[in-house]
Amino acid sequence: MAHIVKIIDGFSFMPREGQNLLEALESQQIEIDYQCREGFCGACQVDLVDGEVSYDQEPVAFVPAGRVLPCCCRATSDITIEIPESQRKTG
Repeated sequence: MAHIVKIIDGFSFMPREGQNLLEALESQQIEIDYQCREGFCGACQVDLVDGEVSYDQEPVAFVPAGRVLPCCCRATSDITIEIPESQRKTG
């Protein structure tokens, strides 16, 4: 079942089946900084404002409370995220 992803100061969308959160963001042309795409580095952290996610595999990187790694998690409920300014890619 697909869940709604809402981005603060952005919009809402429903990821396609099988996409992790990073892939879902990319499919909406929302680019954030990342390095490894596997939960090792922690570069892609975003704030989880509301909702629940699960990890495909437990990340190796330290993830503070209230943050998630989009590269290796999937929404398990409707979620609201905030992409910190430092994570936003600029053209």
